[in-house]
Amino acid sequence: MRFTLDMTLQDIMAANPKTVDAMQEMGLHCLGCPFSIKENLGNAAQMHGIDPQALLARVNEVEQGEMSAQAKANSQPEASVLQMDKKTYAIAPHIPAGVATPAILRKIADVAEKYQAAALKVTTAQRIAIVGLKPEDVPKAWADLGMDPGHAAGVCVRSVKVCPGNTFCKRGLQETLTFGVELDKRYHGMPLPSKFKIAVAGCPNKCTDSATVDLGLMGTSKGYHLYVGGNGGVKPRLADLLWENLQESERFPAVEAVIEYYKEKAKPQERLGRMLDRLGLDELRGRVGKTLETLSSVKQ
Repeated sequence: MRFTLDMTLQDIMAANPKTVDAMQEMGLHCLGCPFSIKENLGNAAQMHGIDPQALLARVNEVEQGEMSAQAKANSQPEASVLQMDKKTYAIAPHIPAGVATPAILRKIADVAEKYQAAALKVTTAQRIAIVGLKPEDVPKAWADLGMDPGHAAGVCVRSVKVCPGNTFCKRGLQETLTFGVELDKRYHGMPLPSKFKIAVAGCPNKCTDSATVDLGLMGTSKGYHLYVGGNGGVKPRLADLLWENLQESERFPAVEAVIEYYKEKAKPQERLGRMLDRLGLDELRGRVGKTLETLSSVKQ
């Protein structure tokens, strides 16, 4: 069969395992990561600074067969991220809403010390990454942790960032922690057309950057403002204010309406903000409005 740039790495490897050798030779060293292999070939080439057409030509010229022993040895350990030295890996245990118990912190510290990690890094996604692990130690570290991996890569909901809200912060206007944990439970790791980030802030200070992620909620004295379409990266985009002062019962229906609309309308690898640049905001606002109207009529 002939491969195309919009095919996922996972599908290409399944169709012809020998392509793993070719892709590793071209610079794709993330073929053991369960998140990265869901990226398509074109996006993977772009992320690794490889000419997409050259990579496509290379995988299409590979004869059918099994991957080599060397390719297996070079495969990235599951749920890890290759580091700059191209020899060691980082793992990022998932910490829902960024709230960690002393027991979790001790466990992460013990594992880092046991496997002589180079560093512990608090990430912007409210995780604690264990950096600089040897490949053979990655599965052992995960076994010792007994924690779920954070979805740090792949076309899915990557992270749900949450501030302390009115549970702890003197500036908090709305509750965030219970809400954020439930958002995380429902959506973290959900496959979507492109990567997707969510943030919840308890006040207009937006300490979780809720106006620069794909879907953000911000507490006000009257409810929650809903922002959509923000992103960082090479072409930053400030989110659009989609709805003002959502009430507690309206939060999840509104979020679900946005995500379902995104699933329906987005092109592969298209962030929500770029989709809104293409389609405009009116239809999505109408979808959310209809959802809330239906919710209101059901209550009555």
